Amino acid sequence: MVSLFQKVDYYCYGVLVTLAFILILPFIEEKFVNFLGGFSVFTIGILHGANDLRIISKRFKNHIGNLYIKSLVLYALVVLIGGAFFFIAPSLSLLIFVLFSSYHFGEQHWSDDIKQNIMGLFFYSIYGALVFFLIFSTQHLEVAEVMEKISGKDDFLHFINLPKSFNEFINSYLAFEFFVGVTFALSVLFILNLIYSGLISKYLFRELILLMLLFILFYLSTLLFAFAFYFVVWHSIPSLRDQLYYLHGEVNLKSIKKYLKHSILYWFLSIFSLFMIYKYVDFESTYFMSLFFSFLAAISFPHVIVIGIMKSE
Repeated sequence: MVSLFQKVDYYCYGVLVTLAFILILPFIEEKFVNFLGGFSVFTIGILHGANDLRIISKRFKNHIGNLYIKSLVLYALVVLIGGAFFFIAPSLSLLIFVLFSSYHFGEQHWSDDIKQNIMGLFFYSIYGALVFFLIFSTQHLEVAEVMEKISGKDDFLHFINLPKSFNEFINSYLAFEFFVGVTFALSVLFILNLIYSGLISKYLFRELILLMLLFILFYLSTLLFAFAFYFVVWHSIPSLRDQLYYLHGEVNLKSIKKYLKHSILYWFLSIFSLFMIYKYVDFESTYFMSLFFSFLAAISFPHVIVIGIMKSE
């Protein structure tokens, strides 16, 4: 497996997989497409964040004390606070989730070429946001519906006395034209950042090809599958490769077995928690898509911080 990753840039594999799904998606039923997207997130997607505590332990291995136990408690606390915050102020939490994820997606894609500084943070966030708004533009009706379900009764926005309710904001501004306009603006900023970073000649063509293919795939799929595809194929798998190198120094069957061994408990607890929430919690946003993104947000906040620490070493 290591030889495959070494001989050919993962970009080539990702493009081939993207092309393959563009060709087969029109012939697959929507129900199965959504199942495939959800299954991939709950397996590979969650798996890529399941060794965060080991990464923390290795990063700070020279520190004295029960670092693993302290990290476990802190990590669980952040997840619980993130989950609770999604119910207290869901629309604000959704915005924070998109911002965090935009940075995190861009960081994974560009950290080998762009340093982690202020301009790097801006570059990462612009690229990740561009991916999100490609999804939003192609799935704008479903996005607006999910955001409305997630927001529900947003007491936080009411408390700060905004001139319009959140639902009025959705109806007024989250139209197709808005998503397309932001996508265009982000595209311009992305190209300007490539120029500023001196990477325009090296990456512009290949990135435009990738973004064009992603746009087509997002358009042909559903909201769930569009997010899941990028999350798994273009983020989680490359992240798993980086984590394997960081933790074990190589990518082979032995290192993969070690990774899976230390991941199984976290993966089980994540799936069990999602099942318990779905089964026993009775609240307005118990629709699958809103629950899906709320759950991802809660477990994503600490993971973004951990990977940032790993890549800053």
